[in-house]
Amino acid sequence: MKDAVRRLNNEYQFNLTEKEIDLVARQAEEAALLFKPLFEVNVDGITPLTKIDKRRRKIPAVRKGKK
Repeated sequence: MKDAVRRLNNEYQFNLTEKEIDLVARQAEEAALLFKPLFEVNVDGITPLTKIDKRRRKIPAVRKGKK
């Protein structure tokens, strides 16, 4: 992970210190562990559910014109 942070540091010229690189790498590893269960969920072939609230009416746009 440190190598990836170093590459980004060089590419985007963040000018991070070695201590900051260690901190960012550690935070990225913790985030990866946190989101790992989400990445393991297989959602292939599942259509997202969309709900339309029919109680909400569309408000017509205000027209500017002759009065």
